[in-house]
Amino acid sequence: MKVLLEEKILGTQSKKNSKYYWVLETVTEKNEAEEKSEDEDYLMISSETGYIQNVKEEVIDKINSENVFSFTYEPKEGDYLSIKNNLRKNEYLNLIFMNDKWIEEIYACSYRDCDGDIYATIKTGVAFLSDNEIAFQ
Repeated sequence: MKVLLEEKILGTQSKKNSKYYWVLETVTEKNEAEEKSEDEDYLMISSETGYIQNVKEEVIDKINSENVFSFTYEPKEGDYLSIKNNLRKNEYLNLIFMNDKWIEEIYACSYRDCDGDIYATIKTGVAFLSDNEIAFQ
């Protein structure tokens, strides 16, 4: 499995020309914890099946074993990486950096503190994923 997350400011053109794109976010500050009422639960939505879901274990292994970003980046606790299919909005892979490794967040806000943490985008770009070690698809 070959994975490259190339930094690129995502405009309309760059998103149109790529099948997968990614957004990397980090926690910048925390809100004061508020009591959440029972009816404020987040929707428990997971990705639909597709290529990225079929190869997610290999993608996670690769991201945890080497720098797959086209820039120097050292992840910190709580960083959030979302790799999305540009053609099928409901196909994605959401990862959170916890305990020194990237893990999948299958359902929205199941690991992240969506009420307490305020995230800011670090970088965005185009994702190249390929089973072939030589050529990207």
